[in-house]
Amino acid sequence: MAFDTASYLWALLVIPLFLGFAANAYVKDRNWLFLFAQKKKSPATYWIQKFCLCAVLALVIIAVSGPRVQYLKTFFNRAGIAVAVGIDVSKSMLAEDASFPETARHMFTVFNRLNRARLFVLNLISELHGEKTGVYMFADEGIEIVPFTTDYQYCNYIVRHINDSAITIPGSDLGKAIKAGLTMLENSADKGVKVMILVSDGEDISQDKSTLLEYARIAFEKNIKIFTVGIGTGKMALIPIRNEDGTSVVNYLLDEDGTYLKTRLEQETLKKIADTTGGRYIMADERQAPQELIGSLLQTAAMSDFTRSEELAWLDLSPFFLAAAFMLTVLGPVLVRFFFGNG
Repeated sequence: MAFDTASYLWALLVIPLFLGFAANAYVKDRNWLFLFAQKKKSPATYWIQKFCLCAVLALVIIAVSGPRVQYLKTFFNRAGIAVAVGIDVSKSMLAEDASFPETARHMFTVFNRLNRARLFVLNLISELHGEKTGVYMFADEGIEIVPFTTDYQYCNYIVRHINDSAITIPGSDLGKAIKAGLTMLENSADKGVKVMILVSDGEDISQDKSTLLEYARIAFEKNIKIFTVGIGTGKMALIPIRNEDGTSVVNYLLDEDGTYLKTRLEQETLKKIADTTGGRYIMADERQAPQELIGSLLQTAAMSDFTRSEELAWLDLSPFFLAAAFMLTVLGPVLVRFFFGNG
């Protein structure tokens, strides 16, 4: 045990002096009582009261001296988590059926799925505290745009300045999106908890979903959970073509047969990916969605040894000593009266 102000402990010397004066007073009181009343004063009640008072005084002196003990404390180390964030940049993400919070409408001039995904990732990054994060885009292939880093301002800048018209590619292959995320996580030199987050409308160009689920199972076998975030609505929407400065819609994308191409949020695909890996599916429009996703992520990471570290910490014992002094002050006289009466 250590003390913040050990010099205060010298005050404990008052206690033996007090006991000496108490003993002298007891002898005088006993003699006077016997001389005038021919009665003997019982020492039990008297001395128990005095010892209780001394104990209270000792506890208070020790408390103000700042007693503390060292112990091994387990800390949750968020630096042991690597998060690969994949943003769907296929043409369907240009559909303008996404809802935006009023507080974020000033950030974008076009309210499409891609910008909604970008807003979600920006909010997600703001919830990180020590985790390493990397960002990649995917459509028919995955491309890393931010390597793993804790420089969240850099991540914000890159995500915020994605050029919608320059990066969007027809069709999205979610299997290859998972593969790109796996490659990115496996190439990171750090050991620890590895998580993938896919932000997408769930549309997938692959006809055979078995390949997609196979990559999800590979992620599960590598203990990598995938959290999926749905962008858009379940209703069909057209994909607009805007002019160069993005101020107006000049046409809509056409299918191969010349009909207008329609798109919608495919939740089931995203849910299957998350369920296969033990992750979670969440809608971007849900209230506090980024916070809930990070909460689920941290809950998963907390079970890993990579996120726990033990360090020596100090425990302040002053409140315990003061509590003991208070209890003794309140209960001491009651117990003395109960067991010894008026003495």
